[in-house]
Amino acid sequence: MPTITVKYGKKALKKGTDYTVSYKNSKTIGTATVTVKGKGKYTGTAEATFKINPKAIAISKLIAGKTQFTVKWKKQTGITGYQIEYSLKMNFANSKKVTVKKAKTVSATIKKLKAGKKYYVRIRTYKVVKKKNYYSAWSKAQAVTIQE
Repeated sequence: MPTITVKYGKKALKKGTDYTVSYKNSKTIGTATVTVKGKGKYTGTAEATFKINPKAIAISKLIAGKTQFTVKWKKQTGITGYQIEYSLKMNFANSKKVTVKKAKTVSATIKKLKAGKKYYVRIRTYKVVKKKNYYSAWSKAQAVTIQE
C-alpha cells in the first residue's frame, strides 16, 4: 500500500483524528483506489488511484548454445505470463522482447542469434486485468555469450 500523507496548507493532518482512509480493490493485481475523507473540523473527500503490479521474478539459469540461448526461471502463480527482453547492449537499447503467454512455462529458447556475441537478458512477469497489462519490475540482467 502506498503511504498516505494528508496536509491542510502546510499542516500535516493526523490519520484517525483528522481523516479516515479506505481502499478499494487493493488486494489483487490491477488498479486500486484510495479514498481520504475529512473528519471533525476537516470536511471533503479526495480519491486517487494506484497500480498493484505482479511480484518480480529472477532468472534461475541461462544456457548458451549455437546461435541460441535458453533462459529458465521458477514458476509464479497468479500471473498471465512472462516477458523476456534481450539485447547486445547492457542498457537494452535496440532490445527485442519475447512474450511467454503461459504462467506454467518455466523456460524459453531464443534462436537465430549471432555466434560469439554477448547478449544481456532479463525477465519480468505480467498479468492481464480487464484487457490491460500490469508488469512487474525487470529482473537483474544476466549476460550470456553465444557459442561459435
